[in-house]
Amino acid sequence: MSEPITRRRVLVGMAAMTVAAAITPTLAAPAHAAASSQPLSLPPLRIPKLDMGVEQQPDEKVRWLQDAKIGMFIHWGVYSGPAKGEWYMENAAVTPENYRKYVTDATGEQFTASAYDPADWAQLAKDMGAKYTVLTTRHHDGFALWPSTHPNAWHAGQAPLQKDFIGQYVTAVRNAGLKVGLYFSPLSWRYPGYYDVRGTNCLPNAWGYTTDPAHKENARIMKNEVYQQVRELVTQYGKIDDIWWDGGWLGQHGTDADAAFFWEPGQFRDTANEWPVDAAYSETDPATGKPLGLTGLVRKHQPDAVTTLRSGWIGDFASEEGPSVPSGAIRTGKVAEKCFTIGGAWGYKAGSSVMSFGTAMNILVNAWVRNMTCLVNVGPDRTGTVPGDQQALVRRIGSFLTTCGEAVYGTRGGPWNPVDGKYGYTYKDKTFYVHLLPGYSGTSFTTPQIGDATVTRVFDVAS
Repeated sequence: MSEPITRRRVLVGMAAMTVAAAITPTLAAPAHAAASSQPLSLPPLRIPKLDMGVEQQPDEKVRWLQDAKIGMFIHWGVYSGPAKGEWYMENAAVTPENYRKYVTDATGEQFTASAYDPADWAQLAKDMGAKYTVLTTRHHDGFALWPSTHPNAWHAGQAPLQKDFIGQYVTAVRNAGLKVGLYFSPLSWRYPGYYDVRGTNCLPNAWGYTTDPAHKENARIMKNEVYQQVRELVTQYGKIDDIWWDGGWLGQHGTDADAAFFWEPGQFRDTANEWPVDAAYSETDPATGKPLGLTGLVRKHQPDAVTTLRSGWIGDFASEEGPSVPSGAIRTGKVAEKCFTIGGAWGYKAGSSVMSFGTAMNILVNAWVRNMTCLVNVGPDRTGTVPGDQQALVRRIGSFLTTCGEAVYGTRGGPWNPVDGKYGYTYKDKTFYVHLLPGYSGTSFTTPQIGDATVTRVFDVAS
């Protein structure tokens, strides 16, 4: 911040919007409560790292995500039918055969998609102020929201749905001027081999599967399905901006990286791997002829896409998940995203209460002042309708951003570290913004020393 600062702006956020009236008039006067944060040195450069033969995307390809600051996550699938959350199949140990009935049987729990209109979802995302959306193309139950050609796939192209929900979604999102994100989980509870990839040591599971040598081939078929379906997603739907991997671990044990020996998420696959991908479902690198791993496949067809780290590869951006409020120092030297759901689960869960506006804003603002973007999840019901209370909350967030978005969009966290629960900063060009949190009790506010810079004007950005 060595150049003159042309403006200093104050943003009073959260549910306590009325604090602005008490604070704003005193800002230009001598302050009684001075901020004690120390000025930061220049933030560490983000240097793309090489992992498994693939280098992270350069700054120019991840900048849009840093600038966006907010996106809308959408968890929707067969689990929306029973309305008990996206982990219902595993939590209740529902067999694959019985779980299929939530698609085929005409009951009050049938996944019908009868009100599915992704243009409504896209508009809701815009109403929230989102710049991108991410839809669960396939969750851990293994159901694909598009017609898949793998012979063992369970997908929306089959009766009675016979739909391509992903095709409609990407068209609607692009038409709304938003970036397109696709979530994909390689694990599938439909396969016993997921818990016993070597057929020699079956991990604990809800269905009581035990060690069986046949599980090794079962796991290989699961892997084949994954490669075919990822290829379909990155080749059939135009430009994809964000591939949101999840569920790269095996048997829900260890880490995603621990399972890299099986999924082979890097640039290339090993021709001697114990679980080879059949030629019909694989692709090779045009230059070397080597078989492509998952990230190699993505980069071949979607060279500009950014990806999460949950495939086992290092990923282009870090992910912090859950409703905990971000704390500590600014996230520097990397791109970081905070994702959380505003409902009682990620997928639709009947009777669950929605997060309060104050709680949501506490998460959002504490993320923004720490240089993070946020992915806010909604869970449409079995018809495709986002519950009214979730819609109301995201629109209220959007109203906040309509008024105060200048202090959020395109900014970075800093130039000083935040003070947990009290205040933090964002900046853009020669302007910095102060975000006062509910824990701040002062009636005035003074920023730390700004060196040779000159403050020429102070006012409430919400005025």
